Amino acid sequence: MIYCTSYHKRKEGILMATLHVYKRNSKFIDLSDLVEELSNLGLTDTLQKYYNEPLEKEAKSIVAGPSFLQYLNRLFQIQITTGDIINLESGNHSKYYMLSATGTWDEIIKLQ
Repeated sequence: MIYCTSYHKRKEGILMATLHVYKRNSKFIDLSDLVEELSNLGLTDTLQKYYNEPLEKEAKSIVAGPSFLQYLNRLFQIQITTGDIINLESGNHSKYYMLSATGTWDEIIKLQ
C-alpha cells in the first residue's frame, strides 16, 4: 500500500501533495530489462530515456489500496500500465513507485 498524507505549502497558502505519472514512451523494452536499466543508469537517466514527460496533479491526501490504480486512471484520465512510474512528492519527501506485472506498486529506491 502507498500512503501519502503529508502536505507541502504552496505559494497561495494551500497545503497540497503532488503526484507525477511517468508513462513509458514508444521505445520498447521488456520490464525485466527496464528494471536492470534502472539499476545501471539510475532513475533520472532511465526516466529520460524510456518515459514521456510526467503528468502532474495535486491532492490533499491519498490512501492507496486496491482501488488506487482506478483512482489514478480517473484522476489523470489515462490508462496506467505495467512499467509506468508514479512519484509522490510532499514537502521535501519524494518517493517513486513502478507498477509491476502483478499489479503491485514496487518502490524504486534511489541509491547514491
